[in-house]
Amino acid sequence: MKHKQFKNTAYHQTGLSLIELMISMVVGLFLLAGVVTNFLGTKDADHMRDAISNMDANANEALTVLRTTISHAGYSSMENIRLDKPFYTASDGVLTNENICRNGSKPNRWTPAFNRRTRDINVQDRITVVSLADNPCRDGATSCPNMADVNPAALHYTDCLGNGGEATIRDTRAVYCSTDPDVGMPDPTQAKIYSTFRIIRNPNVPTRDRGLYCEGSRTSGHIDTKRIADNVEAMQFLYGVRQENGNTSYRTANQVEDDDQWGMVRSVQVGLLMRSENQYLLKQPSTKNTYRLLKEPVTIANDDLRRLFKIYTTTINLENVDTGALL
Repeated sequence: MKHKQFKNTAYHQTGLSLIELMISMVVGLFLLAGVVTNFLGTKDADHMRDAISNMDANANEALTVLRTTISHAGYSSMENIRLDKPFYTASDGVLTNENICRNGSKPNRWTPAFNRRTRDINVQDRITVVSLADNPCRDGATSCPNMADVNPAALHYTDCLGNGGEATIRDTRAVYCSTDPDVGMPDPTQAKIYSTFRIIRNPNVPTRDRGLYCEGSRTSGHIDTKRIADNVEAMQFLYGVRQENGNTSYRTANQVEDDDQWGMVRSVQVGLLMRSENQYLLKQPSTKNTYRLLKEPVTIANDDLRRLFKIYTTTINLENVDTGALL
């Protein structure tokens, strides 16, 4: 019996042709290009978001410390001792540290130098806040490292570094160098605390280092300067002078100094120009090389035009100038 042979009419699978392979490769390249482009775009956006987040964090840290310290300007202590000016300025002359506390120590281990006085310096203004110190301890206690001995009515006895307030520094010197009429300084008007803020640039890396620093007078003896925030390109202050009609006029430190109006200052405007850490964040140099902060423009160096810049401002009321009590 003969078997029928069925002829398979289907084509045998022999693989892709060269044309099919080339078409597949081209389509794949287009898809891969889209994925890579999306990835790079997302990566650039992430870098930008990280840069802005870091700038926000640095600015918030700087403004928090500035707000806390400047709001203490003119604080007359809980003893309500008159303080003539809330800031150390050029008309105060060169400060010395000759005052002696009740126990023979000096109230300030560090006294602000004349070039630290409150003044306008192009786009790197300086400010030195002055306040009077409360006695941090309860009556009869000559030191109060333990909270049980801390005077709850004492509101201000530290500088911008926190010196004079920690448990290890809230000691005999803090008590005897306060405005306390019984155990404090013989002249309570000299129980002053100074806090200075300024931008310091590292001359060894002039395009990469900008820091906001605080210098406090009530140092424990080994630390009197602290870096508060990184990448602060510029800092400016305007001082709110209360007019007779009740309005406020914001003026520069030099204008207030020339007109002898420090006793009329009731608020301070703060402006910070922050920059990104990455010097090459932008793909191309920015065409914007000038930023107006508060009172004058800030010009960016050509080497930094690929950085990102952002302005932050706030207004701080000097409540203690009027009330003599920290709010």
